[in-house]
Amino acid sequence: MKTARAQLDERGASATAPPRWSAALLRRIALTIAVKLALLTALYLLFFSPSHRPPVDAGAVDRLLLHAR
Repeated sequence: MKTARAQLDERGASATAPPRWSAALLRRIALTIAVKLALLTALYLLFFSPSHRPPVDAGAVDRLLLHAR
């Protein structure tokens, strides 16, 4: 059976301890997510917002369907 000191790895941390994330990595991940959300918002506003949708009413649908027959 290994002693408590033998169970430690080379860095002195416990083998079961979760790895620590550096602050720089967390900042980079947060910045990447923020940029992606900003780009998705811009795409929505530029191309998919309700102002870019054609109006659909019963008359327009009727004209389009009767033309197809």
